[in-house]
Amino acid sequence: MKIGKMKTVGLKDMHPVQVEALMELISMTINLASQTKDVEILEDVEAYCDELVKLFGGIGVRLDIKVNTNLSGDGWQSVH
Repeated sequence: MKIGKMKTVGLKDMHPVQVEALMELISMTINLASQTKDVEILEDVEAYCDELVKLFGGIGVRLDIKVNTNLSGDGWQSVH
């Protein structure tokens, strides 16, 4: 099956509410992944979110993770 020329939509073509909803979904996904405290899951989520944003013409997603284990036995993660 041959696919003809397709019209695509990028972030610049989307309504601001659509862009905001997409970015909120990405933010929630990253937040939930960070709650697992599993580095592999967080790396996978970062990669998928990065590709999704790039598919729509954005720059991408990069996470900076800081882990502090001095506060308690469990520690905490800060994802930016």
